[in-house]
Amino acid sequence: MLVAMVAGATSFAVACGDDEVSTAPPETDGGSSGREGGGSPSGGNDAADDDSDSRGDEESDAGDSCVGKFEAPDLNGSGPCGTQDFGEPAANFGPVDADAGTTYTGTALADGIYDAINAERASGSSAGSWRETFVVKGNRFTRIRQVDTGGGGGAGPISYRSGTFVYDTDDDGQRIRLTYDCAQTGDNPVDAGVDNLPSDAVVASDCAARYRYGASGIRVTLRRR
Repeated sequence: MLVAMVAGATSFAVACGDDEVSTAPPETDGGSSGREGGGSPSGGNDAADDDSDSRGDEESDAGDSCVGKFEAPDLNGSGPCGTQDFGEPAANFGPVDADAGTTYTGTALADGIYDAINAERASGSSAGSWRETFVVKGNRFTRIRQVDTGGGGGAGPISYRSGTFVYDTDDDGQRIRLTYDCAQTGDNPVDAGVDNLPSDAVVASDCAARYRYGASGIRVTLRRR
């Protein structure tokens, strides 16, 4: 899972001219840090409610044994940067799950197509939404994303990314560093730089998977198709 947090109620920020967020993780309004991708918060979307993200005995960090188990997805989709279409509707923002912890301890992402099903916001505001599909094959990825910040302007432009990733570890646990070799927002190429986000993957014994990450004031959970 991914994320770092900021003291107090953190506002959601979007970089000017792009939908990429900064890499400081979210925390609860009360100042206690929450872990990205915990259970379905109130005000969340129906997809998250239908398939809650609780970490019961059936889930374990079994990801390494699942790598290579499923057919690798296509990284040459029809969209810009080889992206594939969204697989789920936008996930409405809900409050951060304060019981989800603060340390990202998960394992490697198995190949697959992951769709955002839950979005948490440290400010507690339910305005806005997050839509994302992240495709993983080996150490390469493609990503399509669209964010509604809740400011009344509706959903922003769709962003398209592809590149490579590696895992890092710090005091907060695992991070994923995304290096882009293709980046486009709307119809315009952009310089996306590098993202280094708190993250992890939670994998059940049947290799069902969740990918969770954090950014400034938000936390997102994605589910493999």
